[in-house]
Amino acid sequence: MTPISGISGGISMPLDLLDGASKAGGAGKVETGTEGTSGAGGFAAVLKDKLTSLTNEQVGASKATEDMATGRVDDVAQTMLRIEQANVSLQMATQVRNKVIEAYQEVLRMQM
Repeated sequence: MTPISGISGGISMPLDLLDGASKAGGAGKVETGTEGTSGAGGFAAVLKDKLTSLTNEQVGASKATEDMATGRVDDVAQTMLRIEQANVSLQMATQVRNKVIEAYQEVLRMQM
């Protein structure tokens, strides 16, 4: 993830979804045929990696909340940052999912 400069604690932006997708498919490159489907860094691999990352962030936020509640951690600010980071990542993933569904529905509406 890309840390935001100027903020300690390394808040990461969930825009790596786009970075990973551009690395897998090539930024601005249009694939024709099946050349892009057999590559090891395909869309499915990027999607799986990003979903795993999202799950790890959610688990980390849950653990940070539990640590705060049990008194193992006293840093409220760091706990809140982890929770908000996980929240923003989940919102971004939800919006990406919505756009993918919208694009799929648009393709289904196309007339041949």
